[in-house]
Amino acid sequence: MAWNISEAVYQISTSSIGERAALIHGDEVISYREVIRRCSGIASWLQSLDLPPGAHIGHYMRNSNAYMEAFIGAGLAGMSHVNVNYRYIDQELIDLSNGLDIRVLVYDAEFAERVANIHAQLTETVGFIEVGSGPLRNDFAVRMEDLYDYDSSGFERQTSSDDLILIATGGTTGLPKGTQWRHEDIWRKQQISTGNAMLALQLEAHPETIEEHTANVVKLPEAKPFMPLSPLMHGAASLMAILMLAQGVPVLTAPGEKFDADLTLDLIRQYQVSGLALVGDAFAIPLVEALDRRADENLLQSIILCVSTGASLSEENRSGLLRHQPNLILFDTLGSSEASGFAVSTPEAGVFRPMPTTRVFDDEMQEVVPGSDTIGIAYSGGFSPIGYYKQPEKSAETFVEIDGQRFVMTGDRCTVREDGMLVLLGRDSTVINTGGEKVYTVEIERALLDHPTITDALVVGLPHPRFGKMVVAVVEGPNLSADNLDVADTQAHVGKTLAPYKIPRQIFAIESLQRAPNGKPDYPFITAYAQAQADKLTTT
Repeated sequence: MAWNISEAVYQISTSSIGERAALIHGDEVISYREVIRRCSGIASWLQSLDLPPGAHIGHYMRNSNAYMEAFIGAGLAGMSHVNVNYRYIDQELIDLSNGLDIRVLVYDAEFAERVANIHAQLTETVGFIEVGSGPLRNDFAVRMEDLYDYDSSGFERQTSSDDLILIATGGTTGLPKGTQWRHEDIWRKQQISTGNAMLALQLEAHPETIEEHTANVVKLPEAKPFMPLSPLMHGAASLMAILMLAQGVPVLTAPGEKFDADLTLDLIRQYQVSGLALVGDAFAIPLVEALDRRADENLLQSIILCVSTGASLSEENRSGLLRHQPNLILFDTLGSSEASGFAVSTPEAGVFRPMPTTRVFDDEMQEVVPGSDTIGIAYSGGFSPIGYYKQPEKSAETFVEIDGQRFVMTGDRCTVREDGMLVLLGRDSTVINTGGEKVYTVEIERALLDHPTITDALVVGLPHPRFGKMVVAVVEGPNLSADNLDVADTQAHVGKTLAPYKIPRQIFAIESLQRAPNGKPDYPFITAYAQAQADKLTTT
């Protein structure tokens, strides 16, 4: 018996509801049965490579049915999904692939030239799968569509509860970390057998076998699709997608390189979508704007559930969504690749209701007393990842044992009100969350220091109306000033080595960063200086 996402999809495919839709991308609809037919070919080819058990399969793709097919196919072969940010450019892609030992890279054809350029530098990667309907662009790869028909007559599933899902996230050194979730742990963390769609059955206990779970899914009426709006290469979307698939709920994704609010609304109406997942205001702002323009179309009438995670959702946009669907169940959650959801929003801005397994400890590791005004850090308990891939020191810092229980140190600073609610104060690190993308300042500072005119640099996040935070740099150098700082040239310099979303939107010169004698930055001073300079730009 295996509590495994790919096994669940297989079990549903062989049941009486196997012809129900599983994956939808634009106008392409694929049933559970067809998904498993395709994925068995993918899995059989993967096994033909004689890779070690649990080998890492990189997913370098935009949203598509192929993304989830690669996930399920890897799982059927006993191998592990690794998400790859499709915004990465050459060196970032090399660092992630080599650092996380990606053995097979599945990539969209639009990225074929980039993959060809770095092919020889991917030291651990022995197989390449190209996704696209046209001719093969790289002769060292195989076409995904050809693998759908790969001989799987002798294929045997290798699914296990202990198989891993890797969610790659940036590290404070700028190098990637691979958060390792066992399939069973993420299954139980997300309450796949008892929560969400399964709530309709009012189950008194968790099923004993995955076959019993499948029998429960069969009892449910055919579900309307769930639509993640953010990229599947982010854990926020992919973890919601696998939850839904394992419950018999089809997953719908929209085509296109960028989020298109009008297309999204058209697809919601076409398929009568029942649920959405988005990443804060970066998606909510254009969605609400489109809803306001098309208010007479009543486009959210089919939506029952909307989940926002990965970035904050402003009260204005919460109200906007509820204005168009008053019966909407709206969850704004605090979570991460390591902790999944550990608190949910309340009607009060910045106030969250902790999950039953969440606790708050101060810097002396004493539990914060509600109503004490003591500032602590939220720790997420219950089912959690086994650690970061090949990073024992980072794992020890994040995954800790307190009073005999294992917790994830989330890094979120907060106080605990007398009523038990958490008042969020901010991250306990230099991470900047911009539109759901995690940006760690040190790698940007390193790129800035490579510029010939800059001798020191600090990067901070300033408020942005759509993306929550924007990346802003403050730099110093010999005779460097606002008059001679070439912002465009500096941005172009950073863009040579880092993804576009990491390039500072604004860069300001300063005579001295005023570091402490030990070299530590004065972040309050730098943030205030950057904000003051940004304010000048808006008033001139």
